[in-house]
Amino acid sequence: MEGSGKADQRAPDEVARLTQEVQALRARLEALEVAQYRGQSGNESGHAPQSRRDVLKLAGAAAAGAAGSILLGSVPAAAVNGQPVLLGNATTNDASTTTDIFATTGTVPAPLFQATGQNVPANTTVAPTGSTTDPMSQSIPLIGGIGAGGTLPISPSSHLPDYPGYAPIQGVGGIATILGGVVSEGLNGWGQGATGIGVTGESDTGYGLIGASGGIDVAAYGHGRLMQLPLFHSSLAASPAGPPIYFPNDFEQVRDGNGVLYISVQGGGWVPVQAGGLNVGFFTAVSNQQYRLTGSDGATWVDMDLAKLAFSITPLFNCYAIFTANADLWTAVANFNQDIGVFVSGGAYGAGQVVGWKESGGRSGTFSPNAAFLETVAPLTRLTTYNVKLQWKTNQASNSGVTIFAGAGLGPTYSPTRLSAQLIVNP
Repeated sequence: MEGSGKADQRAPDEVARLTQEVQALRARLEALEVAQYRGQSGNESGHAPQSRRDVLKLAGAAAAGAAGSILLGSVPAAAVNGQPVLLGNATTNDASTTTDIFATTGTVPAPLFQATGQNVPANTTVAPTGSTTDPMSQSIPLIGGIGAGGTLPISPSSHLPDYPGYAPIQGVGGIATILGGVVSEGLNGWGQGATGIGVTGESDTGYGLIGASGGIDVAAYGHGRLMQLPLFHSSLAASPAGPPIYFPNDFEQVRDGNGVLYISVQGGGWVPVQAGGLNVGFFTAVSNQQYRLTGSDGATWVDMDLAKLAFSITPLFNCYAIFTANADLWTAVANFNQDIGVFVSGGAYGAGQVVGWKESGGRSGTFSPNAAFLETVAPLTRLTTYNVKLQWKTNQASNSGVTIFAGAGLGPTYSPTRLSAQLIVNP
């Protein structure tokens, strides 16, 4: 695609011509000095010899003419091939003065400044971008860079080569093979140290940073780490807890002040993401021993096994705990049933209480195990420690001649007795 136009070359050509004149005058001055040194006077043309002062005046006039030409003609910055471009001087382009490159009236070049890598055609530029609001024709980008061997992507709307977006500064990756792998990167940033930031993106109410690709849009390329800070408290329904108070975009993701992750479903609405993992969202304890309880008074709950059938929970989020317990229960004396219960202490439960229990029948026979299963639900508060244990008793007062059992089989490995808790996020 052709560029928007070429710069006017007349002013740089004029500078080059005047420079040649100055160099010629300098050569003439040197010739006169040589002649004076040899004692010569006059010249073959019949004109009066020119003094060093005369020649210096001519050189000064030529230099002044070159400067005037630059000022009057608004000569753009230029340089001889292989030489650097110099802008301004110590008085007009110092650290306190902004160097501004802008389009003149009636021209809209795109870009205003471009750095082009090797093996990229020199005329690889794009036309100005049309807009339905003023200015109708805009220089996008203002500053562009094309890496060595790079090509402009094809615009899906116009099917013509274009820069990849609408930013004032844009980069198009080149193609290089480094350590056997092909690399092409459009823009890089580097931040030093633990608080360094390589690339930032900010917006008022729009998007701070967007990544779009036919492959992966956003990748944690370094060590695979991602960090997401919580929303402001004013954006949460029950600060510091969520959900957010605003209507979400489809498939949006945020965190509340407690670190709970929320995602939005299609059509609106927030859903907390359930944390999982052993000893995070799920706790369990199990024993394959056989247990016996003799002489229960039918009212007092007794620990079944503090070493194997108990655990502590310190939830990382407000939650409901689904407690479950199972055991093969039986009696050696008819007419005495067996009760199992889940005991919880800590937080709102204080010194502790049985939050749920289950009775297993034993009146109909002895030495006949019954598979008892208990399920109950209780609320827990984040960062509060709770102690959970399995307890049991008879359904009525008994004496030293009455024994109930947990665990069936011939041993030494008996049917398992288990206590578990699954935590469900409670916003």
